[in-house]
Amino acid sequence: MAEFEPQPSDLNQPLIFACLHRDILMAIMHVRPMRPSLLVSQSPDGDILTRTLGKRDYGYARGATGEDGKRAFICLRRELEKGNSIGLAVDGPKGPYGMINEGVLQLSRLSGAPIVPLRAEAPRSRVLGTWDRTVVPHLFSRVVMHRGESMFVSRDGGEPELGAARRQLQDFFGVEGAAHEDS
Repeated sequence: MAEFEPQPSDLNQPLIFACLHRDILMAIMHVRPMRPSLLVSQSPDGDILTRTLGKRDYGYARGATGEDGKRAFICLRRELEKGNSIGLAVDGPKGPYGMINEGVLQLSRLSGAPIVPLRAEAPRSRVLGTWDRTVVPHLFSRVVMHRGESMFVSRDGGEPELGAARRQLQDFFGVEGAAHEDS
């Protein structure tokens, strides 16, 4: 798998890397050269992830839905304001699978940072029987990361613009997102 190759426009601004929870392992490794701060849940799985990845190449915002989510959102927004890139799973931490949560859209709207959607393709892999259908590539197998077009949500973007951005992400990830069809 090739590491993230920044485009010239990427170098002058912080980015919001967004993936589905199923692709999180591959996406995290892909964006390592950008040294992003990652949204990681307070769960034991999150503890394992932060210990495994270490602090040299990544920062962490710990939290999920609820009160921890508010703190994590503020932390991620501050990272963007400082000029640092961030990464998050748009349907995490507990799903449902493929439902684009509001956080990624609001972070772009409030910070002005573009969302860079990432999708992994690993033909030789195992799909776990978890809610997120985690993809684990076989050892030494080839992984291709697909980068979608960078997208912005304007500061004054209302529900129609948020809905359009959500649908653009759904199309890129190939998910339905029925929970938000009224947006």
